[in-house]
Amino acid sequence: MSVTQYYPFHGSKDRIRMGLSSIPASEWIKYEDDYPARIMEKEQLICNQRSRVIQSIEGSEAAQIELLNDILSFIGSYQSDFFTIKDDLVISLRDNKVYEFSKFKSNPLDLISYLAPDDFCLLEKSDDDYRLAAASVCAPTYWDLSEKIGRPMKDVHAPIATLEEKIGRMIRHFFINLKPDDYYQRSNWFLMPTSDLTLFKDSYDAAMDMGDLNASNIMDKLYLRCERQSFRKLKQTEYIVFGIKIYVSPLSIVSKHTEIAEDLILAITSMTSDQKQLMGINSYENTLLDYLNSVLLK
Repeated sequence: MSVTQYYPFHGSKDRIRMGLSSIPASEWIKYEDDYPARIMEKEQLICNQRSRVIQSIEGSEAAQIELLNDILSFIGSYQSDFFTIKDDLVISLRDNKVYEFSKFKSNPLDLISYLAPDDFCLLEKSDDDYRLAAASVCAPTYWDLSEKIGRPMKDVHAPIATLEEKIGRMIRHFFINLKPDDYYQRSNWFLMPTSDLTLFKDSYDAAMDMGDLNASNIMDKLYLRCERQSFRKLKQTEYIVFGIKIYVSPLSIVSKHTEIAEDLILAITSMTSDQKQLMGINSYENTLLDYLNSVLLK
């Protein structure tokens, strides 16, 4: 699936905004042609780097099980092309994998990871905030789960310049008022010098890669990375379920979708210097804007 369906700019002058839209229950999780490849990558990460991609705090077990049951109910209702559920088994039809529920009683997050292309975070109400209580995040965008688990949202958001100040209160208000039958989505975006889905904070020196960008290669060496984020509340435990699915395309995609070029120009020129520095855009801003404007002139 192309980033064109979920790119989040749409003429906004402020990158940090809620931008939520209500969706039907059937649209909660998106199963697309890349599903088998995503699950294979998740399996490798969980096997080889488990502590970096799956963690939970004590007391979140009931919410993990409730989320797993909700995913099973969802795929049973809406995803018969991808799965068959029979007795103690769920069979993935696209890659012929068979999972036994009974084998995942002590680690429901593993089965959650294998039954959905999305990553999931479970957020627990804690005083006047929510904290990250459990998560399976196999496609992080320059962050490490070990630094986030158990922390309140205001701390999780701290590295993102002005996010807490601008929409932190709105996020908490939204979580408190979210109903179990409500489903919402929003999108977020980044520019990255790689198409890799899994980007730990120490993955590589992005600044070095970005330093090689120039007018002749920026369209192929820079990638537009979009997150489709979903939100709902569990009925029994009342934990917030935060889903994330990553879409990546080369920047050259804007040559076929000039509306993205237009919105990127508006978004970048409206950013503060701190926001540009956080995203690394300040090191190649002029080259990027020259390329985007050249697309519009063709």
